[in-house]
Amino acid sequence: MAAQRLGTLLVSVPGLSGTTYPPGTTVTVRGRGATVDGYVNGDWLPLTWWEFSDGLREDIADR
Repeated sequence: MAAQRLGTLLVSVPGLSGTTYPPGTTVTVRGRGATVDGYVNGDWLPLTWWEFSDGLREDIADR
C-alpha cells in the first residue's frame, strides 16, 4: 500500500462522485509526482501538483 499523507486543496476540485470540493478541504493524498490520488470521505479526486498543498489547512495558515 502506498504511503498516505494529509493535504489541503488550493482550488475547487470535482470528485468522481460529482461533488466539487472547495479550497481549504482536507484530503488524504496517495502517491508522489505530478499527479496523485486524493480522497475525501472515500470520494476519489485525481489531483495535479498545483491543486493541493501538503499539510493541513492550519499548517498553511501559519506560513
